[in-house]
Order: sequence, then C-alpha cells, then structure tokens
Amino acid sequence: MRKLRDWNERPGAVFILCLLYALHMAEEFSCGFVAWADRYFGSFDWTQNLLGNAGFFAVLTLACFLYYKNPVKHLWLGMSAAMWVLSNAFLHISATVLSGEYSPGVVTAALLYIPGGVCFMAMQGRKRLLTWKNMGLSCAVGAMVFMLIPALIRSVYFHAELAKVLHLVR
Repeated sequence: MRKLRDWNERPGAVFILCLLYALHMAEEFSCGFVAWADRYFGSFDWTQNLLGNAGFFAVLTLACFLYYKNPVKHLWLGMSAAMWVLSNAFLHISATVLSGEYSPGVVTAALLYIPGGVCFMAMQGRKRLLTWKNMGLSCAVGAMVFMLIPALIRSVYFHAELAKVLHLVR
C-alpha cells in the first residue's frame, strides 16, 4: 500500500498513460489494425493510421505534461487522458464482443488501459479531487470528443461494420 501511496503523490506518474499508449500501438500495428479499421470504420489506410496516432500521441503527451506541471489547474487534462484510454478500451472490447472478431488492440486495451485508467482515476479519488464537474468534463473531452463520437460518425458515414454491429445503419 505504501508504494501505491508514493505513486499517488507523484504527478509524473501520469506519463504511464503514454507508455500504455505506445504498447497499445505496438499491438495494433503488428496485428493488422489498418485492415480491421478499414472494415469497421470505413475507408481507413496506413497514412490515416500513422497521422492519427501521431496526433493522438502528441495530444496525450501534452495533456500529461500540463497535468504534470500543474496537477490542480490541469486536473481535467489528466483525467481526460485517463478517460481517453478507457474509452479506447471500451471501443476495442465492445467491437470484439459484438462482432465476434478480434479487434487488434483489444488485449492491451483490456490488460493495460483499463487498469491504468482506473488507477489514475482512483488516485484522484483518494486525493478527494473527483467531482461531477471534473468527471463530466474529462469524459466529454477524453471519451466523447477524441474517441467515441469520431469513431461512430465515421463508421455511420461509410456504412462500415461498426455502425452495422451497433445497429446504427443497415
């Protein structure tokens, strides 16, 4: 318990989310994410994958850095980063369960993203910093704006498998 408490007092621990993202990308790249995403999100290629991941990594790193520099002022950014990895895990797991097909990235999402995101949020809870306002803002930014809404809009627009699995299109 002492180790967890020590980690809880170090704002730099938020950068673990960046490490988890890098490991997640390794699974996606090596297990055929682009072909899978082309079917499930529609019209997806390596260029989009590389640019998208570079952009997400830059935003994630910036959010973690700002949180690290001022954890009180930028608490919502650290929490948004945690919500983003949790929503990414939700997307991979739900797509795998609903389609019955392996979603490249689901293993690291389930084994790393969920514990990492929940641990970060639990740290904030132990500090008594979790409020409905913080939770709502971080969920809106981290989960909805950066992950779920774009994925769903894209899949509906292209009539891709994700939209069909979720019964958003026929």
